[in-house]
Amino acid sequence: MTDVVELTVEHLTVRSPEGRAVVEDVSLQVRRGEVLGIAGVAGNGQVELVEAVLGLRASTGVVRLGTQDISGWSTLERREGGIGYVPEDRQRQGLLLAASLWENRVLGHQGRKPSRKGLWIDRRAARKDTERIVREYGVRTPGVDVPAFALSGGNQQKLIVGREMSGDPSLLVASHPTRGVDVGAQAQLWDHLRQARRAGLAVLLVSADLEELIGLSDTLVVMLRGRLVATLDPGTSSDGSPPRRGWTCAGSRWASGPRCWLSWWRWPWPPSPCS
Repeated sequence: MTDVVELTVEHLTVRSPEGRAVVEDVSLQVRRGEVLGIAGVAGNGQVELVEAVLGLRASTGVVRLGTQDISGWSTLERREGGIGYVPEDRQRQGLLLAASLWENRVLGHQGRKPSRKGLWIDRRAARKDTERIVREYGVRTPGVDVPAFALSGGNQQKLIVGREMSGDPSLLVASHPTRGVDVGAQAQLWDHLRQARRAGLAVLLVSADLEELIGLSDTLVVMLRGRLVATLDPGTSSDGSPPRRGWTCAGSRWASGPRCWLSWWRWPWPPSPCS
C-alpha cells in the first residue's frame, strides 16, 4: 500500500425518491495497493454507495479518482477514466447471458482496445483477448463462442473479474465478488484480487462474507443505516491479539449513536483467504 490516493469520497449523500437519506455524509479514501472493505448487514446503504461512486445514482458530495473530480462525470466517463466494476448480480448486471464469451469481454469496454479498431469492434482482437482471460483466470469453457449462460456461476464470475482486470483500472469496485460460487472458484478469485492489490490496484470491496473481508482487506469500515460508524484493523482484535475465524459485526443504538460490537471466536487461525 502506498500513500497515493486513488479514490476519495467526501460528504457523499444519496437520497431515496421519497427524500430519505440512504447514504448520509460518507467520506472515505482508498489508496493504491489497498483493499478497503465495507462490512455491514445488507440494506444499510452499500448498494447505493457503490452506485453513487460509479455514477449510476444521483448524489451530493465529491468523488475524486486520483486528483480528478469526477462528481459530474457519467458512468461511461468514470469507467473509461479507470474504474473497473464487479457487480453484485453477475447475471443481471455483469453479463449478456445469450451473448458469446467474447462479446461479453467487449461489454463495457467497447470504446477501448483491444475491443475497438477505429469506429468498429475488432472481433479478432476481442476473441484473442477473451482466450487469454480464459487461460489466465481458469474459465472452464469449450471455447469463446459459447453463450455466457452455458457457464457455471463460478466461471461466469471469473470471466467478469478477468474482463474488469484487463481494462488496466486504477480502482476496482468489487461488490460481493465471490457470492454464490464454489470453494475452488472462490479461492482463485481471492488469489487474483490479492495479486492485483500487490501490483498496486486500489480496491473498494463490499461483501457480506466476513471471512472474505478479514482475509482480503487492509482496512475495514462498518456501514450502518447509511453511515460509516467504525473503522477497524482486520489484522487485530479489540485486545490486540490476532483475529479469530468467524468474527461478527452488528450495529446497535447505544449512548450517543451507532456502535459496532465485535465477537471474536476461537482458533483455528488464519482464515483461508489470508495471504
